[in-house]
Amino acid sequence: MMDGKIVVNGVHSPVTIRRDGWGIAHVDASTEADAWFGQGFVAAQDRLWQMEFDRRSAIGTWAEVAGPTAVAADVLSRRLNLRPSAEADIAAMSVETRSMFEAYASGVNAYLGSGLPLAPEYALTGTVPAPWEPWHSVAVFRVRHVLMGVWQQKIAQAEILLRIGPDAYARLDQRSPAGTTTLLPPGRDGAVRSLIARGAAELADAIAVLGPVTSFEGGSNSWAVHGSRVTTGKPVVCNDSHRRLDVPTVYWQVHLSCPEFNAAGATFPGVPGLPHFGHNGSVTWNITHACADTQDLYLEQFDPAHPGRYRTPDGWSDATLTTSVIEVAGGSPVAIETWDTRHGPVVHGDPRSGWAISMRWIATNGPTNRAFEPFRPMIRARTVSELFAVQVDWVDPVNNLLAADTAGTIGYQTRGVLPDRGPGDGASTPGHEPFRQFPTAGWTGEYEWRGRVPYDRNPHSINPAAGYVGTANQQIIDGDDPYIADSFSAPWRAERLVELMANDRIFTPEEIAGWQGDVTSVSARAWGRLIAGLPSLHGDSEHARALLAGFDGVMTGDRAEPLLYAYFRRALARHLFAPIVGPDTWDWLVHDSLPASSSPVSRWITSVQASLMRHAGHAVRPDIHPRVGRDADGVASADAWWAGAALTALPAALADAWSSAVASSGPDPRVWRWDARHRTNAQHPLAVRFPWLRQALNPPVAPMGGDNDTLQAASYVWAEGPDFDVTSLSVFRHVVRLDDPARTTNVVPGGVSGVPGGRHAHDQLEYWRTHRRIPAPYALADVEAQAGSTLVLTPG
Repeated sequence: MMDGKIVVNGVHSPVTIRRDGWGIAHVDASTEADAWFGQGFVAAQDRLWQMEFDRRSAIGTWAEVAGPTAVAADVLSRRLNLRPSAEADIAAMSVETRSMFEAYASGVNAYLGSGLPLAPEYALTGTVPAPWEPWHSVAVFRVRHVLMGVWQQKIAQAEILLRIGPDAYARLDQRSPAGTTTLLPPGRDGAVRSLIARGAAELADAIAVLGPVTSFEGGSNSWAVHGSRVTTGKPVVCNDSHRRLDVPTVYWQVHLSCPEFNAAGATFPGVPGLPHFGHNGSVTWNITHACADTQDLYLEQFDPAHPGRYRTPDGWSDATLTTSVIEVAGGSPVAIETWDTRHGPVVHGDPRSGWAISMRWIATNGPTNRAFEPFRPMIRARTVSELFAVQVDWVDPVNNLLAADTAGTIGYQTRGVLPDRGPGDGASTPGHEPFRQFPTAGWTGEYEWRGRVPYDRNPHSINPAAGYVGTANQQIIDGDDPYIADSFSAPWRAERLVELMANDRIFTPEEIAGWQGDVTSVSARAWGRLIAGLPSLHGDSEHARALLAGFDGVMTGDRAEPLLYAYFRRALARHLFAPIVGPDTWDWLVHDSLPASSSPVSRWITSVQASLMRHAGHAVRPDIHPRVGRDADGVASADAWWAGAALTALPAALADAWSSAVASSGPDPRVWRWDARHRTNAQHPLAVRFPWLRQALNPPVAPMGGDNDTLQAASYVWAEGPDFDVTSLSVFRHVVRLDDPARTTNVVPGGVSGVPGGRHAHDQLEYWRTHRRIPAPYALADVEAQAGSTLVLTPG
């Protein structure tokens, strides 16, 4: 039901819900509380099953619906123990913020009690939705971010180190591994090795199911261009958030209006407000991931003779034990134990064996639990300064927050809590502390958290002299004051933004928005230049060299060069790194379902490319710099070593690439197309349980250009094969013109509805694929003019 009137409990005065031609809800209420109520109602109407999946993923009950394949995910979720922290967050909220979450929950429950249709997945699985509680929104927000952190990266790096040893690790990482002696306590190598391997396997098994709430190395972009560089004289702000492609997509468009505010944007279904992307007619905001190190892992030594006792700097202490049972659809119940230590929950291993790994995460074990206080005031802010000021209580995720206002100000703010860690024993030089890369010993007291970095020390900028701010998950500041992270995304997308905004040009709003569809890879172009410097080769190597020499890096879907380049990139990584790590470890790196296992390959190939560019005398910008702690002689030596290795690897990689392209697309490169092999392949969470319904549950496939390193990001895995299925991509594009915010446009890779096959489930997909956006009416007159339906909620 989208038209008419319906009587509901919980609303104080009538709420009008107008839906535009794309099915997007515009909620018009007489009070703030009723606006949140209306948001909860329309979220349930559009995305109830997605909210169900996220809630169950957070609390570890997905196996009740999905069956035995989901048990590993539920075990991990229960170990995380998100429910108590979510309930504590609700209890710590101010009255006003708690009322926001309560009104939203009332709106969701009003829909459940309205008699309107439930999502079809409920009938398919025989599931009945439970009432929505305020803490569920907190849990949904947390589960969407916990696997974005460095947790899995530290586990993967530890597994690599233990597999290949410190010398090979230093060769690839281009610095000595930090804290090796801490990671491998004397006489405990075998136990720790087994524990790290078990942790990596547990994460991989869980992520195979929790993929929709997992995001790692996806990449996001945002830029704010000052009015001095725009033909209108006012800022233009764009964001292009990248994650794994969910079914339905993670972000949901909505517009909320009441006497206190009028704001539109996108958010997670199940979460009130517009904490990530939005505008209110005066100021606009968006975010990208700052890659901050807010999750520390600790090796905990337990006493097998006294289960639950573990070592601390002050002697033995008792962990808290909780037992529970996971109910499994089509399977037997599974009893599990979960443990909590002074650092946080045990996430890997069995304390009864003597060793386990605990995790401290800033969101659940940090110095503050006022994380949701910014939600209300940010939506009311009228200027960039006001918006940034109210972020002081924001905790996690740590974001690159960009903003602009109608007065003409643009700005950048790192928002979120950065942990302030205590010192170690002095054995590790700055930049080499073990916590940055690996789990550390939990019984020494080193690097313990002692609070937060003061908010005013978080990086920030207002109206920079360059006339723009651009973020692409790149390194935020030079150095560690304050320490943010040990590694960031490859710099190529950020480099492309610098190119586009160079030379003080003045742009039209359309030009600035068009960069969201830019498919020029700075990395691919640099490889084209390096390949052009090779001498003539023979056979398939020469065929590939001739086609890629001087490649301009433009990765459009209709070209042959991007296809060959992608095969070359995969083959080159294998030829360079497999001899160092060994065939078994290489196979694990590129085929394991733990996303972070292949992340180091991306970092290594970037470092090698920078080495080759320096060695060849090509320009390398300062932000593509060697790792911290390496002197000039060490850099030159590494560059020379990798140049020698590349002379051997490049011809073989080129030959393999040509052979792969011919095998997949035929012998004539004139008919090769990148987008024939580079496509979306999203899977509904229930497609595993009901494989015969995949065609009905899964969205259409979309061919794509671009790759991991282009602004129009479309990542793929390193494992070699004929196809390059897109693993992460843009999930919400948003363009706000501050000369006229009512002309805002946006798009998602699907639609606003989560109903498989529904009218508005995929109606935005072709617009998204072709880099177009849909209008986002804001003024009441425009909303009324574009309304395709009107539903009024009246008090019961």
